[in-house]
Amino acid sequence: MRKIWRKQTANSEIVSQLASEINSTEIIATLLVNRNLVNKEEVENFFVPTLDKLPNPMLMSGIESSISRIIKAILKKEKIAIYGDFDCDGITSTSILYGFLESMDANVTFYNPHRIEEGYGINFQSIEKLVNDGVSLIISTDCGISENEVILKSKKLLVDFIITDHHTVPDVLPEAFSIINPKIKECKYPFKEICAAGVVFNLIVALRTKLRGISFFNERPEPNLSKYLDLVSIGTVADSMPILGVNRIFVYNGLKQIAATERKGLKSLIGKQKEKYSVRDISFGIAPKINAAGRVGSATDAVKLLTSKDEKVVEQLISIIEKNNVKRQEIQEQVLKEAENLAKSEFIKNPARSSLVLYSNGWHPGVIGIIASRIVKQFGVPCAVLSLNDSIAKGSLRTANNINLYNILEQCSDLLIQFGGHSGAAGVTINEDLIEDFKNKFENLIAEYDFDSGELIELECDINFENIKIQLVREIEKMEPFGNGNPFPIFSTNNVTIKNKKIIKEKHLELLLEEDSIQHRAIWFNFRKPLPTANIVNVAFSIQKDSYRGGDNIVLNIVDIQEP
Repeated sequence: MRKIWRKQTANSEIVSQLASEINSTEIIATLLVNRNLVNKEEVENFFVPTLDKLPNPMLMSGIESSISRIIKAILKKEKIAIYGDFDCDGITSTSILYGFLESMDANVTFYNPHRIEEGYGINFQSIEKLVNDGVSLIISTDCGISENEVILKSKKLLVDFIITDHHTVPDVLPEAFSIINPKIKECKYPFKEICAAGVVFNLIVALRTKLRGISFFNERPEPNLSKYLDLVSIGTVADSMPILGVNRIFVYNGLKQIAATERKGLKSLIGKQKEKYSVRDISFGIAPKINAAGRVGSATDAVKLLTSKDEKVVEQLISIIEKNNVKRQEIQEQVLKEAENLAKSEFIKNPARSSLVLYSNGWHPGVIGIIASRIVKQFGVPCAVLSLNDSIAKGSLRTANNINLYNILEQCSDLLIQFGGHSGAAGVTINEDLIEDFKNKFENLIAEYDFDSGELIELECDINFENIKIQLVREIEKMEPFGNGNPFPIFSTNNVTIKNKKIIKEKHLELLLEEDSIQHRAIWFNFRKPLPTANIVNVAFSIQKDSYRGGDNIVLNIVDIQEP
């Protein structure tokens, strides 16, 4: 698939002014402006993301009535149930709230539905079971905002429902006791793009403040809430939230907490401990294992792992979760091959198509979200991947083209049993006999958008080789943690001469590049393209310290090469 270079166009006057204000180079100022950081105060907050800069959680609509109801339940020993989703964000947010309430001596339990047996959202049968077990207050995490019918039916069971969620808000809100969701129109919380774990963290901060006000901690220790930031950061990264603003504070401090975590289960999950953790460690190491529990096993196992203090329990659970992760990988590879073949055949039929809707009997529902993401990356168009079972298809949708999937699905709602999610990721349930109608309508709606199909490479700016120095690398490192919304900077340099090239370990390409008599070593990892035939090329790359040669040496990590 071709790669599309899109260069950001920061306003040069704003860049120059910011560089002067913060006494920095225009290259660093450009990176900051590209992240919508345009004045000294915003930049200082970005580089010093301390916890005291978090907004007041009481700005969230619904939080006042929620904490009053929860405290009443704590004091009266009412049975509380945390009802969480089965993905990593749902698991971490459940673990945070359950752990906090348990430490407050609340009568609390938790429930995470089984992906295969119960599917997405809140299952009414599970609510009935919880009520029959004595639960009088249910608090949802990472779900509930679209569950109007279930919440309405639950009122007849005389159970109060508090919804904590972060998904797109429907036109008509559920009739819950209270709802905490930063996307609600009247919510005054200034940062809207936090995940469920972030919403729950705000809830426990507000709860602690209220409990402190009624002298609850006079005879018991007051909890250190920073210890929950390990889970907040994992949920934030796993749910692909932008690592800016409030999320940057969460992840920056949460990564430190992961290194210092006292959670026996998280330590076992990580394995060999490190002094410093990155977003990549969460994305490729921690989150997939947690997600595996909800994908091919039981999300409940993951919550138990993250909250248990019993070494034997942790040992048993980690074995189950590791096996689930291996199983998930095997299933995923098989489904991916089948989905890729279907996608290729779709493009053979219609090379100009703007979207993909892929479906098959027997595809494991636990991996279709991953498959949809892989297909989007490979083919460059919005994609829905559906798993058929008993004439009902459940699916996941992904896009990387600034297309709002939720809005698209709203226009397809007459064909769907259920849908929900974000602008870039969503889920659907549909009858089998309506899939082709959905496929055609989805294609027609996506085709109305103007976008280039292909893998998009976002370039920060052009840079000359003379400006690539170790000081620039050090300044870039201060911008960590990188992730969605704050990507590792990719630069471009045009008309670069390839002075030398060789293949390393049969899969990496090492280059010696020169521009205006200045040379830099470059590596293209997992290189798959034909070797560049031209001597003069345009190069897209990131800049890092050269760990191979050590010292203050620099290496350019190639992202793509194109001929001028």
